[in-house]
Amino acid sequence: MKAALGSLSLLVLSSSLFFAQAQPVPDQRPLAFTHVTVIDATGSPAQPDMTVVVSGDRISGVGKFGTVAIPPNAQVMEARGRFMIPGLQEMHTHAFIREKKSFPLYTFYLFLANGVTGIRDFGSTGVKDDFGDYPFRGDTLWRQAVSAGSILGPRVNMSLTVVNGPRAEGYPRTWLTVGDAAQARDMVKFLKDQGADFIKEYDQLSRESYFALAEEAKRQGIPLAGHVPIAVTAAEASDAGQRSLEHNYGVLSGCSTKEAEVMQKERDLYGPGKGAMRGLLPLDDVKAFTSSYSEEKCKALFAKFVKNGTFVDPSMLRARGGGVPATAPQVVKYFSPALKEYSYPASRTPRPPDPATVEARKLMYEYHCRLVKEMQRSGVKMLVGTDDSYFGSSLHEELVEFVKAAGLTPMEALQIASRNAAAYYGKLDSQGTVEKGKLADLVLLDANPLESIENTQKISAVVVNGRLLDRKDLDRLLAQVESANTILR
Repeated sequence: MKAALGSLSLLVLSSSLFFAQAQPVPDQRPLAFTHVTVIDATGSPAQPDMTVVVSGDRISGVGKFGTVAIPPNAQVMEARGRFMIPGLQEMHTHAFIREKKSFPLYTFYLFLANGVTGIRDFGSTGVKDDFGDYPFRGDTLWRQAVSAGSILGPRVNMSLTVVNGPRAEGYPRTWLTVGDAAQARDMVKFLKDQGADFIKEYDQLSRESYFALAEEAKRQGIPLAGHVPIAVTAAEASDAGQRSLEHNYGVLSGCSTKEAEVMQKERDLYGPGKGAMRGLLPLDDVKAFTSSYSEEKCKALFAKFVKNGTFVDPSMLRARGGGVPATAPQVVKYFSPALKEYSYPASRTPRPPDPATVEARKLMYEYHCRLVKEMQRSGVKMLVGTDDSYFGSSLHEELVEFVKAAGLTPMEALQIASRNAAAYYGKLDSQGTVEKGKLADLVLLDANPLESIENTQKISAVVVNGRLLDRKDLDRLLAQVESANTILR
């Protein structure tokens, strides 16, 4: 433990010059943005010519220019022609990927540079280190450092690791596995004691273990989130109190008249004892699956989600597939040599796409889009969770998918990435919108995102926990990542 703390301290000290300028301090000057257009994510239209005042870590004033008092010692930013939105939330990421040699400090920088002021981390495989068989214990130090203001980063909510069924060949070593109800209950208590913010469960859990996990999580007052296990329906998961359903697993089959057949097929291929990760079904099964959509089943399922307060993370980019080429700027600039080798191994021989797989993925993606639109119409609360390694930039691509592929409005997409995340945490009273009294996590844009959702990428400044990072600060963060990745191994 001492060695790990020492390593973290050394890493922080190596960037001390930046932290001396960017780290939050108790007596920081108030901020005032004048003549800004506010898109508060409440659903209200854009509000032009506004003043937004930030004092400490809170928004202390919002109103028409001239109606809000600006503190005499405030740092004033003239924001005419710019647009303010709430900080964005990446609700399914893996920021602590030691296996990929990607230091959390630099993933944090990438998130902030992309306007992401909060992340929900679903655990990573890790490698043996000073924490022995539980390398995820070290991740809590990063969360603690961000919370204390010792380092700059987004707010962190973490599961630490994954809870799955009995171990099979192919499972990551540091996943925690359970074989029965008693072990499942003990695992919830263990992870809560280790500092987990929520419990992530996975595909191969048995029904007995899953329902014990859900029951104990409810008893311990800790959320349950993750894949809907292959042996459980989405409706059952919702009734059991699972807070969020990731990647539309269980939802897709739950809207089909062939739900039982699809679940059996997945059990045969990816069920308990199988080392293979859950994947795409064969083309014939996908055709039968997607053509058996039931409006009646879908409405009943989505009504259940609304009643139970179940959130869904559809992970649109993940469903689309296709990947990011090694020549993409976010790879060339911000991947270390080891991370590039992990993601784009030289030993991998490119193969021409299999036509059946391409068709199956296209059909499934169209089905995803259809259900996302239906969930929005039905009042189901969705989240933006990319499950991607392009820390921060992927969130903006996901917003484009919501709008251009699933047919949501830019406002609806923005609310999914901000207001819905705050609702998931039960913190709508203090987060998620641009309103007086709320935490000052904000993004200033150079163009209107309601006219084109791609404009969320045109970032002029970010405010995280009341601390202003202007364009020069954000560029310095990116430069540090790019420079570090030339030497990281």
